Amino acid sequence: MSTSPTVRGWCPGLHTPMEAADGWLVRVRPPLGQLTAAQAGVIADAATRLGNGRIELTSRGNLQLRGFSPDTAPRFACELRTCGLGGEDASERRRAVLVSPLAGLDPACDARTLPIARALDARLAAATHLSALPAKFVMGVDGGGYVPAGAIRADITARAHGGRWHITCGNARAACAPDAIPGLMIRLAEAFVQVGGTARPLRRRDIGMTLFAQAGIPAEAHDDGPAPPLPPLVGALPGGCYGVTPPLGRMMAADLSQLAQGCASDGTGVLRMGPGRAIVLPGRTTAPDLGGFVTDPHDPCLRIVACIGRQGCACTEADVSADALALAADVPSGLRLHVSGCAKGCANPGRCDITLVAARAGYDLCRNARAADLPLLRGLGVAQVRALLHEGRASADTPQHQNGEKTPA
Repeated sequence: MSTSPTVRGWCPGLHTPMEAADGWLVRVRPPLGQLTAAQAGVIADAATRLGNGRIELTSRGNLQLRGFSPDTAPRFACELRTCGLGGEDASERRRAVLVSPLAGLDPACDARTLPIARALDARLAAATHLSALPAKFVMGVDGGGYVPAGAIRADITARAHGGRWHITCGNARAACAPDAIPGLMIRLAEAFVQVGGTARPLRRRDIGMTLFAQAGIPAEAHDDGPAPPLPPLVGALPGGCYGVTPPLGRMMAADLSQLAQGCASDGTGVLRMGPGRAIVLPGRTTAPDLGGFVTDPHDPCLRIVACIGRQGCACTEADVSADALALAADVPSGLRLHVSGCAKGCANPGRCDITLVAARAGYDLCRNARAADLPLLRGLGVAQVRALLHEGRASADTPQHQNGEKTPA
């Protein structure tokens, strides 16, 4: 267990908590994105007793829990190990595997997806020499289907398309047989460690061919292109399952406990954490009767994303979560709104149709941009943003002033 919280901005883990305004936060990586109802119940109980009970779903299907202390954070990690979660420090960190959330359920998802992911996870658990991988280094197994091929993005990705499998890393890919995939992915990860990589292939794509060459794997130059849009994972889904999400991906421990109890009695007893901060409930074909969760795929809350804001971060004084929820119904269908407490844009590092960034004089507004990009308008109040959304001006071009900035209407 780390004896002190990691530097702000690092990727927290179960054994490497990070200090925030509301205490230490820890991150739980469900193995292959799956939790049993019993494990979810243990997390909910421990989050209440040892933290402040707040639980967030990350975009990669992890659980982030808040409000721990230097004493309770290691106790939480120990309690999770007793129910089969977490493992020892280095093992827990390197076993970051993203897998299609409907693998084994959706008939259109390649049937080999889940077996490949399980074999890869087992290889990573034993690969102690890969403990030097960066904390955010992730591998993916993408079987396509309802969640289309290409929507799962990772540093090293195995992807099915048209019945064939390829491994993609950065700007290169190689065709391979399904049984060879786990071993080849491990070799590419070893190559990354050997070349002393610090910039991950997901961020620095030009190192892909270098890693394939270092691993001795013949490869071809390849550009993935833009990721296809992620379809909604809320509502009835292929394979006899139902997806739900808490608003903004945040819930209280009591909500998770209630969901786990319902899953144990009415489903398969397994919860799958999916991208887009969704929870897939196998065995359910109708919406669970639960408060605190979005169950309608047309709910306007699905159009917004926001960081924790002043409730848990010292970087902003704005209550961005409340403001995002207040604006949800005003966001035009087909668009997404990102409300960020600062220019880091932690909740949505990529571009968004409309981005609001909290500033001293109000919100700055960007269009089709990241939180750090130059704003089109500055100093907006929530009422002004609402008016712009209704007028359609937040997503329309407006003539710039000579200084490159724009003033609110």
